[in-house]
Amino acid sequence: MKMRLSKTILLLGLLSFSLAKASETTNNPTILYVGDSHSYGKLGSVIEKNLSTISNNIIMESSCGSTASTWLGKSVFYKTICGFWKKDNTEEIRTKNHRIPKFAEEIEKYQPQVIIVQLGTNMAASERPTLSSASIEEMMKKIKEANALCIWIGPPDANSKIVTKEKLAIVNTLINDLATKNGCHYIDSLKLTKFPKNNPEGIHYPPTLASKWGEKASSIILEIIHSN
Repeated sequence: MKMRLSKTILLLGLLSFSLAKASETTNNPTILYVGDSHSYGKLGSVIEKNLSTISNNIIMESSCGSTASTWLGKSVFYKTICGFWKKDNTEEIRTKNHRIPKFAEEIEKYQPQVIIVQLGTNMAASERPTLSSASIEEMMKKIKEANALCIWIGPPDANSKIVTKEKLAIVNTLINDLATKNGCHYIDSLKLTKFPKNNPEGIHYPPTLASKWGEKASSIILEIIHSN
C-alpha cells in the first residue's frame, strides 16, 4: 500500500513538473529576440511593447547590417557601425558602434523559453543569397538544442536595386523551408508588408508602416506562443 502511494505521489510530482515546464512558454516566458536594422527601428519597439503583455523578462537585441552568420560570430563583420540596440531587465544600450553578441552566448546567459529571430534582408543583399543556408540552419538548431520555442520573422518587401524582389523571394523560400525542416515557426513578412513606391530609401520603412508591420507580426507571435 505504501509503495503504491509512493508511486502515486511520484507520478503526481512528475506531472506537476511537466505541467510547470509546459506553462513556461505562455506564463511569463523569458524571451530572447535578435534582429537587424528593422528591429533597431520602430519594428523592434512595437514588438517589444506587445511581448510585454505576456512577459516581464524580454531581451531585445538588434544590429544594423546583421545576418545569421554575424550573430553566430562566424563572419569578419562582427561589429556594427550603423546601429546596435540591446535592452534587458538590467540595462539598455543604443549606439552606432558595438560588437555583435554571439547567439550561443546569449542563449546560455538568458536561458530563454522563446527565441525570436528577425533576419533576412541583409542576406537578400548578397550576390548569392543561398550561401546563408548553413548559418540560418545552425541558428535554428541552436534554438532546438536549447529546447526553446523558435519563431523566425522573414524579410519584408523592398523596392531596391540591391535587395531585389527576386532575391527576397529566394531568401523567403529558403528560410521557410529550413524552418519547416527544423521545427521553427516562420512569419512570412512579404505577406504583411508592401514597400511604398514613392519612397526612394528602398529598404527601411517609415515609422508608421514599420509599426503596422510590427503589429501584424506581434499578433502572429502571440498566437504562436499561446498555442504552445
